Amino acid sequence: MTREDIATRADQFAANTMILVLSRLAMLVTPALLSAIGFLFWLYLADISADASTAVDATASLKTRVTLIENTQTVGREDRIRYQDQVLAQLVKLTDKVDNQASQIAALTATIDAVKARPR
Repeated sequence: MTREDIATRADQFAANTMILVLSRLAMLVTPALLSAIGFLFWLYLADISADASTAVDATASLKTRVTLIENTQTVGREDRIRYQDQVLAQLVKLTDKVDNQASQIAALTATIDAVKARPR
């Protein structure tokens, strides 16, 4: 055996030993790593569950708020319709008064013209 053969065999033995050590180390670390990943996933699911519970709790108050807004909107709509009816009634009255005044002005104008046309 030459020196080169001995060096090659030593390198092969060292490489095999290194592979063996790394594989044993991986076998030891893998369960811990999988446990850590599982624990982090469990924490993530717990956080999602807490967020979902918060959303469900907020939904109840949101339902109350929506009901209140809908009731307020209905009352507002009724008030607006009532106000529009009142404004329309007042506008009709005002229009009638203007028509009456126009008739009275026409009558006064005719009377004045008739008085002017009379001989003195």
